Amino acid sequence: MKKKILFITDWSSRLENGAVLQELLNKNYSENYEWTVWTCKIKENNSFLYRWYSYTKGAFFILKNRKKYDTVVVWQQMIGYLLFEIARISQIKIPNIISYTYLNYHKKCFFGNYKKFLVKHAMSKSKALIWPSMEMCTNAKNDFPKFAYKNYFTVNPMMDIRDLNLPVEKQLDDPYFRNGVYAAGKSDRDFNIVIRAFRNTDIPVTIVCTDKYTITEKNITPNIRILRFSEVDANQYYALALQAFCILNSVTNATSPCGQLLVHFGMENSIPTISTDGYSVKDYIVNNENGVVFNVGKSEEILECYYKLKNDEAFKNKITTNAKKTIKAMSANNFIDKLIHIIEN
Repeated sequence: MKKKILFITDWSSRLENGAVLQELLNKNYSENYEWTVWTCKIKENNSFLYRWYSYTKGAFFILKNRKKYDTVVVWQQMIGYLLFEIARISQIKIPNIISYTYLNYHKKCFFGNYKKFLVKHAMSKSKALIWPSMEMCTNAKNDFPKFAYKNYFTVNPMMDIRDLNLPVEKQLDDPYFRNGVYAAGKSDRDFNIVIRAFRNTDIPVTIVCTDKYTITEKNITPNIRILRFSEVDANQYYALALQAFCILNSVTNATSPCGQLLVHFGMENSIPTISTDGYSVKDYIVNNENGVVFNVGKSEEILECYYKLKNDEAFKNKITTNAKKTIKAMSANNFIDKLIHIIEN
Protein backbone atom coordinates (compact mmCIF):
# COMPACT_ATOMS: atom_id res chain seq x y z
CA MET A 1 0.00 0.00 0.00
CA LYS A 2 1.31 3.44 -0.92
CA LYS A 3 2.11 5.89 1.84
CA LYS A 4 0.00 9.04 1.70
CA ILE A 5 2.04 12.26 1.92
CA LEU A 6 0.64 15.78 2.25
CA PHE A 7 2.95 18.59 1.10
CA ILE A 8 1.54 21.84 2.49
CA THR A 9 2.74 25.25 1.30
CA ASP A 10 1.87 28.93 1.47
CA TRP A 11 2.29 29.55 -2.26
CA SER A 12 -0.43 31.67 -3.80
CA SER A 13 -2.84 29.56 -5.82
CA ARG A 14 -2.06 31.90 -8.76
CA LEU A 15 1.53 30.61 -8.89
CA GLU A 16 2.44 27.54 -10.91
CA ASN A 17 4.66 26.14 -8.13
CA GLY A 18 2.11 23.78 -6.64
CA ALA A 19 0.96 22.29 -9.96
CA VAL A 20 4.56 21.85 -11.16
CA LEU A 21 5.58 20.17 -7.91
CA GLN A 22 2.52 17.89 -8.00
CA GLU A 23 3.40 16.85 -11.56
CA LEU A 24 7.02 16.16 -10.58
CA LEU A 25 5.97 14.04 -7.58
CA ASN A 26 3.42 12.08 -9.62
CA LYS A 27 5.89 11.46 -12.42
CA ASN A 28 9.04 10.51 -10.50
CA TYR A 29 8.02 9.58 -6.96
CA SER A 30 4.66 7.82 -7.12
CA GLU A 31 5.74 4.18 -7.06
CA ASN A 32 5.53 3.96 -3.27
CA TYR A 33 3.83 7.23 -2.40
CA GLU A 34 0.58 9.07 -3.04
CA TRP A 35 1.30 12.80 -2.89
CA THR A 36 -1.04 15.73 -2.33
CA VAL A 37 0.28 19.28 -2.72
CA TRP A 38 -2.00 21.77 -0.99
CA THR A 39 -1.65 25.50 -0.35
CA CYS A 40 -3.17 27.42 2.54
CA LYS A 41 -2.90 30.69 0.65
CA ILE A 42 -5.21 31.80 -2.15
CA LYS A 43 -4.29 35.44 -2.74
CA GLU A 44 -0.91 37.03 -3.43
CA ASN A 45 -1.32 39.11 -0.30
CA ASN A 46 1.63 39.50 2.07
CA SER A 47 -0.09 41.55 4.75
CA PHE A 48 0.52 40.39 8.31
CA LEU A 49 -3.12 39.54 8.99
CA TYR A 50 -3.63 37.59 5.76
CA ARG A 51 -0.42 35.62 6.22
CA TRP A 52 -1.37 34.56 9.72
CA TYR A 53 -4.90 33.76 8.63
CA SER A 54 -3.35 31.47 6.00
CA TYR A 55 -0.94 29.84 8.47
CA THR A 56 -3.80 29.18 10.90
CA LYS A 57 -5.87 27.74 8.06
CA GLY A 58 -2.95 25.45 7.18
CA ALA A 59 -2.46 24.22 10.75
CA PHE A 60 -6.14 23.37 11.14
CA PHE A 61 -6.21 21.69 7.73
CA ILE A 62 -3.51 19.31 9.00
CA LEU A 63 -5.44 18.66 12.20
CA LYS A 64 -8.66 18.03 10.30
CA ASN A 65 -6.92 15.54 7.98
CA ARG A 66 -4.49 14.07 10.51
CA LYS A 67 -5.80 10.52 10.06
CA LYS A 68 -5.74 10.70 6.28
CA TYR A 69 -1.98 11.06 5.78
CA ASP A 70 1.00 9.04 6.97
CA THR A 71 3.35 12.03 6.80
CA VAL A 72 2.89 15.76 6.38
CA VAL A 73 5.65 17.91 4.88
CA VAL A 74 5.38 21.56 5.97
CA TRP A 75 7.10 24.01 3.63
CA GLN A 76 6.08 27.21 5.46
CA GLN A 77 7.66 26.98 8.91
CA MET A 78 5.08 29.07 10.76
CA ILE A 79 2.34 26.59 9.84
CA GLY A 80 4.42 23.95 11.58
CA TYR A 81 5.20 25.99 14.68
CA LEU A 82 1.54 26.99 15.02
CA LEU A 83 0.49 23.36 14.62
CA PHE A 84 2.94 22.20 17.31
CA GLU A 85 1.64 24.86 19.71
CA ILE A 86 -1.98 23.83 19.10
CA ALA A 87 -1.00 20.19 19.65
CA ARG A 88 0.85 21.10 22.86
CA ILE A 89 -2.12 22.97 24.30
CA SER A 90 -4.84 20.57 23.12
CA GLN A 91 -2.86 17.31 23.43
CA ILE A 92 -4.19 16.25 20.00
CA LYS A 93 -2.12 13.53 18.40
CA ILE A 94 -0.64 14.65 15.08
CA PRO A 95 0.81 12.59 12.19
CA ASN A 96 4.50 12.44 11.33
CA ILE A 97 5.52 16.03 10.54
CA ILE A 98 8.61 16.99 8.57
CA SER A 99 8.98 20.75 8.74
CA TYR A 100 11.29 23.03 6.83
CA THR A 101 12.58 25.76 9.14
CA TYR A 102 15.03 28.63 9.29
CA LEU A 103 13.96 30.15 12.62
CA ASN A 104 16.89 32.06 14.11
CA TYR A 105 16.55 31.58 17.87
CA HIS A 106 19.98 32.85 18.97
CA LYS A 107 19.03 36.46 19.60
CA LYS A 108 19.46 37.24 23.30
CA CYS A 109 16.09 38.77 24.02
CA PHE A 110 12.57 37.69 24.93
CA PHE A 111 11.71 36.80 21.34
CA GLY A 112 14.94 34.84 20.98
CA ASN A 113 14.13 32.81 24.09
CA TYR A 114 10.58 32.20 22.88
CA LYS A 115 11.84 31.08 19.47
CA LYS A 116 14.21 28.67 21.21
CA PHE A 117 11.26 27.26 23.13
CA LEU A 118 9.31 26.86 19.87
CA VAL A 119 12.20 25.04 18.19
CA LYS A 120 12.69 22.67 21.13
CA HIS A 121 8.99 21.87 21.26
CA ALA A 122 8.89 21.38 17.48
CA MET A 123 11.69 18.85 17.77
CA SER A 124 9.79 16.93 20.43
CA LYS A 125 6.62 16.79 18.30
CA SER A 126 8.01 16.39 14.77
CA LYS A 127 9.59 13.53 12.89
CA ALA A 128 12.27 15.91 11.60
CA LEU A 129 13.25 19.53 11.04
CA ILE A 130 15.08 20.44 7.83
CA TRP A 131 17.40 23.45 7.98
CA PRO A 132 18.63 25.41 4.90
CA SER A 133 22.04 25.97 6.51
CA MET A 134 24.62 23.43 7.68
CA GLU A 135 25.63 25.77 10.51
CA MET A 136 22.04 26.22 11.67
CA CYS A 137 21.56 22.45 11.62
CA THR A 138 24.78 21.87 13.56
CA ASN A 139 23.81 24.52 16.11
CA ALA A 140 20.42 22.88 16.61
CA LYS A 141 22.05 19.48 17.17
CA ASN A 142 24.46 20.97 19.71
CA ASP A 143 21.80 23.06 21.47
CA PHE A 144 19.32 20.17 21.71
CA PRO A 145 21.43 16.99 21.90
CA LYS A 146 18.42 14.90 22.95
CA PHE A 147 16.85 15.60 19.55
CA ALA A 148 20.02 15.82 17.46
CA TYR A 149 18.92 12.92 15.27
CA LYS A 150 15.82 14.86 14.18
CA ASN A 151 17.76 17.67 12.51
CA TYR A 152 18.72 17.55 8.83
CA PHE A 153 20.35 19.93 6.39
CA THR A 154 19.66 20.56 2.73
CA VAL A 155 20.48 23.54 0.56
CA ASN A 156 17.38 25.66 0.01
CA PRO A 157 15.85 24.17 -3.17
CA MET A 158 14.61 26.09 -6.17
CA MET A 159 10.81 25.82 -5.93
CA ASP A 160 9.51 29.09 -7.36
CA ILE A 161 8.18 29.20 -10.92
CA ARG A 162 8.17 32.77 -12.27
CA ASP A 163 7.06 34.30 -15.56
CA LEU A 164 10.27 35.75 -16.99
CA ASN A 165 8.47 37.58 -19.80
CA LEU A 166 6.47 40.04 -17.75
CA PRO A 167 7.57 43.63 -18.44
CA VAL A 168 8.21 46.14 -15.68
CA GLU A 169 5.13 48.33 -15.33
CA LYS A 170 5.38 51.87 -16.67
CA GLN A 171 5.26 53.58 -13.28
CA LEU A 172 8.21 51.50 -12.04
CA ASP A 173 10.26 51.43 -15.24
CA ASP A 174 12.72 54.29 -14.88
CA PRO A 175 15.45 54.00 -17.55
CA TYR A 176 18.03 55.47 -15.16
CA PHE A 177 17.67 52.54 -12.74
CA ARG A 178 17.92 49.79 -15.34
CA ASN A 179 21.17 47.82 -15.22
CA GLY A 180 21.80 48.90 -11.65
CA VAL A 181 21.97 47.32 -8.20
CA TYR A 182 18.81 45.59 -6.95
CA ALA A 183 18.39 45.04 -3.21
CA ALA A 184 15.02 43.70 -2.08
CA GLY A 185 13.26 41.56 0.48
CA LYS A 186 11.65 41.39 3.88
CA SER A 187 13.17 39.39 6.74
CA ASP A 188 16.43 40.46 8.43
CA ARG A 189 17.39 42.87 5.63
CA ASP A 190 19.80 45.77 6.11
CA PHE A 191 18.98 48.38 3.50
CA ASN A 192 20.57 51.24 5.40
CA ILE A 193 24.01 49.78 4.75
CA VAL A 194 23.11 49.63 1.05
CA ILE A 195 22.41 53.37 1.13
CA ARG A 196 25.72 54.04 2.91
CA ALA A 197 27.61 51.95 0.36
CA PHE A 198 26.27 53.70 -2.74
CA ARG A 199 25.50 57.19 -1.48
CA ASN A 200 27.20 59.95 -3.48
CA THR A 201 28.06 57.62 -6.36
CA ASP A 202 26.68 57.48 -9.88
CA ILE A 203 25.59 53.84 -9.45
CA PRO A 204 21.80 53.37 -9.78
CA VAL A 205 20.32 51.44 -6.86
CA THR A 206 16.77 50.16 -6.41
CA ILE A 207 15.65 49.09 -2.94
CA VAL A 208 12.34 47.27 -2.45
CA CYS A 209 11.34 46.83 1.19
CA THR A 210 8.28 46.46 3.39
CA ASP A 211 6.13 49.48 4.11
CA LYS A 212 7.15 49.32 7.77
CA TYR A 213 10.90 49.08 7.19
CA THR A 214 12.63 52.06 8.84
CA ILE A 215 15.14 53.94 6.70
CA THR A 216 17.43 55.66 9.21
CA GLU A 217 19.88 57.14 6.72
CA LYS A 218 19.10 60.81 6.08
CA ASN A 219 21.20 61.87 3.11
CA ILE A 220 19.78 59.72 0.32
CA THR A 221 21.26 60.81 -2.99
CA PRO A 222 19.29 60.75 -6.30
CA ASN A 223 21.01 57.58 -7.54
CA ILE A 224 19.07 55.60 -4.91
CA ARG A 225 15.33 54.95 -5.12
CA ILE A 226 13.30 53.26 -2.40
CA LEU A 227 10.13 51.38 -3.32
CA ARG A 228 7.73 49.78 -0.85
CA PHE A 229 5.91 46.45 -1.10
CA SER A 230 2.62 48.32 -1.50
CA GLU A 231 4.01 49.68 -4.80
CA VAL A 232 5.57 46.43 -6.07
CA ASP A 233 3.61 43.19 -6.37
CA ALA A 234 5.23 39.75 -6.48
CA ASN A 235 5.52 39.67 -10.27
CA GLN A 236 7.02 43.15 -10.47
CA TYR A 237 9.43 42.23 -7.65
CA TYR A 238 11.07 39.72 -9.98
CA ALA A 239 10.59 41.76 -13.16
CA LEU A 240 12.65 44.53 -11.56
CA ALA A 241 15.31 41.97 -10.63
CA LEU A 242 15.62 40.92 -14.27
CA GLN A 243 16.48 44.52 -15.20
CA ALA A 244 19.38 44.67 -12.75
CA PHE A 245 23.10 44.43 -13.38
CA CYS A 246 23.49 42.62 -10.05
CA ILE A 247 21.45 41.48 -7.07
CA LEU A 248 22.53 42.51 -3.58
CA ASN A 249 21.43 40.52 -0.53
CA SER A 250 22.38 42.34 2.65
CA VAL A 251 21.19 40.94 6.00
CA THR A 252 21.51 42.28 9.51
CA ASN A 253 23.64 39.50 10.98
CA ALA A 254 25.82 36.62 9.81
CA THR A 255 23.53 34.02 11.41
CA SER A 256 20.57 34.92 9.18
CA PRO A 257 19.77 32.59 6.26
CA CYS A 258 17.33 35.08 4.72
CA GLY A 259 17.35 36.32 1.15
CA GLN A 260 18.01 32.98 -0.52
CA LEU A 261 15.09 33.09 -2.96
CA LEU A 262 16.30 36.28 -4.60
CA VAL A 263 19.92 35.08 -4.65
CA HIS A 264 18.81 31.84 -6.30
CA PHE A 265 16.72 33.79 -8.82
CA GLY A 266 19.76 35.84 -9.78
CA MET A 267 21.98 32.77 -10.11
CA GLU A 268 19.43 30.99 -12.27
CA ASN A 269 19.01 33.98 -14.58
CA SER A 270 22.69 34.88 -15.05
CA ILE A 271 22.54 37.95 -12.81
CA PRO A 272 25.65 38.14 -10.58
CA THR A 273 24.97 38.22 -6.85
CA ILE A 274 26.59 40.07 -3.96
CA SER A 275 25.64 38.72 -0.55
CA THR A 276 26.44 38.94 3.14
CA ASP A 277 28.74 36.05 4.06
CA GLY A 278 26.21 34.40 6.34
CA TYR A 279 24.40 31.18 7.09
CA SER A 280 23.12 29.22 4.10
CA VAL A 281 25.07 31.39 1.63
CA LYS A 282 28.21 29.67 2.92
CA ASP A 283 26.79 26.33 1.82
CA TYR A 284 26.72 27.09 -1.89
CA ILE A 285 28.44 30.41 -2.64
CA VAL A 286 32.21 30.23 -3.11
CA ASN A 287 33.55 33.78 -3.01
CA ASN A 288 34.85 34.99 -6.38
CA GLU A 289 33.79 31.73 -8.03
CA ASN A 290 29.98 31.70 -8.29
CA GLY A 291 29.21 34.89 -6.35
CA VAL A 292 30.88 37.59 -4.31
CA VAL A 293 30.41 38.05 -0.58
CA PHE A 294 31.10 40.71 2.03
CA ASN A 295 31.31 40.74 5.80
CA VAL A 296 28.23 41.88 7.68
CA GLY A 297 28.17 45.61 8.33
CA LYS A 298 31.01 46.45 5.93
CA SER A 299 29.57 48.97 3.48
CA GLU A 300 32.95 49.62 1.85
CA GLU A 301 33.21 45.92 0.96
CA ILE A 302 29.85 46.09 -0.83
CA LEU A 303 31.17 48.81 -3.11
CA GLU A 304 34.38 46.83 -3.73
CA CYS A 305 32.29 43.77 -4.71
CA TYR A 306 30.28 45.86 -7.15
CA TYR A 307 33.35 47.31 -8.87
CA LYS A 308 34.94 43.85 -9.17
CA LEU A 309 31.91 42.76 -11.19
CA LYS A 310 31.41 45.98 -13.13
CA ASN A 311 35.01 46.55 -14.18
CA ASP A 312 35.92 42.99 -15.17
CA GLU A 313 33.65 41.44 -17.78
CA ALA A 314 35.55 38.13 -17.75
CA PHE A 315 35.21 37.90 -13.97
CA LYS A 316 31.48 38.64 -14.12
CA ASN A 317 30.97 36.01 -16.82
CA LYS A 318 32.86 33.44 -14.75
CA ILE A 319 30.62 34.20 -11.77
CA THR A 320 27.37 33.81 -13.73
CA THR A 321 28.51 30.68 -15.58
CA ASN A 322 29.53 28.93 -12.35
CA ALA A 323 26.36 30.12 -10.62
CA LYS A 324 24.26 28.43 -13.31
CA LYS A 325 26.07 25.15 -12.65
CA THR A 326 25.54 25.52 -8.90
CA ILE A 327 21.84 26.22 -9.14
CA LYS A 328 21.22 23.10 -11.22
CA ALA A 329 22.32 21.04 -8.23
CA MET A 330 19.78 22.84 -6.02
CA SER A 331 16.71 21.35 -7.68
CA ALA A 332 13.48 20.19 -6.10
CA ASN A 333 14.56 16.59 -6.79
CA ASN A 334 17.39 16.79 -4.26
CA PHE A 335 14.99 18.10 -1.63
CA ILE A 336 12.45 15.36 -2.34
CA ASP A 337 15.17 12.69 -2.15
CA LYS A 338 16.04 14.04 1.30
CA LEU A 339 12.36 13.88 2.31
CA ILE A 340 12.05 10.26 1.23
CA HIS A 341 15.21 9.37 3.14
CA ILE A 342 13.67 10.89 6.28
CA ILE A 343 10.28 9.27 5.70
CA GLU A 344 11.83 5.82 5.34
CA ASN A 345 14.33 6.18 8.19
